[in-house]
Amino acid sequence: MTAQIRVLLHAMFREIAGKGELAETVEGSNPTLNDLLTTLADRYGKDFKEILDPKTGMVKADALVMLNGQSVRKSNTQLKDKDVIMISVPIGGG
Repeated sequence: MTAQIRVLLHAMFREIAGKGELAETVEGSNPTLNDLLTTLADRYGKDFKEILDPKTGMVKADALVMLNGQSVRKSNTQLKDKDVIMISVPIGGG
């Protein structure tokens, strides 16, 4: 199955990629968030791979990943055609 994913980038990720929106194709029988991040890391550098904690496979606390408007933490989250992923950093205030 091939999934066409719309990727919205904010903060440092936008700067790294040089644009705020990408159209990515993720290959595989059951494409996952990890597959997408690996594709982005191969193209734009290690910052995209560092979104995930290598020990737990979860999205790190210093990254914000949303799938169709819902926060997602698990790298094995399945993606499907036409999904929208937003990658940013959490906003803090005080």
